[in-house]
Amino acid sequence: MDIKWIIVIIIIILALFLYRWIIQRKQAINNVLQRSDEEKIKDINNVLELYSFVYDETNDIICSSMYPWQREVGYCRFYDEAAPALNMIIDSEPIYFEYDNRRWLIEFWKGQYGMTTGGEIGIYVTDMDDINIPGIFSGPFFKAVSDKELLNMDFKLKICEKKLFQRKDYHWWLTGFDVGVFSNPRKLSMEIRIIFPNIIMKHAFLSGLKRAGYKEDEIKIIKNTIYFDFNKPKSDQPRNRYKLIIPFIQLMNKTYCKIYNLITKDFTRTIDKIDFLRLYYPNLFMLIVGKNRMKKLQKSYKVISFYINRNEMRSNEHL
Repeated sequence: MDIKWIIVIIIIILALFLYRWIIQRKQAINNVLQRSDEEKIKDINNVLELYSFVYDETNDIICSSMYPWQREVGYCRFYDEAAPALNMIIDSEPIYFEYDNRRWLIEFWKGQYGMTTGGEIGIYVTDMDDINIPGIFSGPFFKAVSDKELLNMDFKLKICEKKLFQRKDYHWWLTGFDVGVFSNPRKLSMEIRIIFPNIIMKHAFLSGLKRAGYKEDEIKIIKNTIYFDFNKPKSDQPRNRYKLIIPFIQLMNKTYCKIYNLITKDFTRTIDKIDFLRLYYPNLFMLIVGKNRMKKLQKSYKVISFYINRNEMRSNEHL
């Protein structure tokens, strides 16, 4: 057969595949647009809840639920140190203080979480001795606070002074993640408000805030409410040790965001975009919920919990 005819046949076959793909894509888009928001939210949350997240209809973003798996694994400095390896390039600001005969930690985060830009406030407490895991981590391990200790919190996340979203709730882990938005942590800022249950806890947190490096003119106080902005972190950043590979990780994150926005370019709302991915691009949808990230953190916690249990056994021996 003449080479010209072979080329013509190949072109026709490719054209037919392209035509079929275009028709199927249009049908898929119509299927998503014809579904009600109630249907989308129900189906999206059925999947997100497996990974401890929910869709926030008010902000059209993803946020954490009240009882996620993350509540079981607590917090320690190692998690922040491991963040870049999990495609999270974030600023962190831990505020340590003592209250009610226990050590407390309220920490703030902002930055790039894989395919999302987000912010977090977490509240943790411990009455245990520090743990030491040779070659991995040494220091306090905190547990998430109980339901009775939830705080009324609010934060507004901005990128280059442009508001992305605002989250407020009684919570132990107040979060928000804007899907498909790429950012560098230094260009993000959080306007934070926390209402404390009493003046003693407020003063204890305020002391921790000042020890971290916040000055009087950076803090606003009204009764038991404290306001401040989290811009450039005062604390040493664990991610600094990853300086050489951070540009590569961010390039990957930016590429994921571009792919997401290209595939979902026919939609304007996040709810439609992620419903489209859930139905037709499930592997990309899994990148949003951080399935691999969840497995790695849970694996790390198993190692940490061994040392926590050993410390508790030693403490009981002295009783």
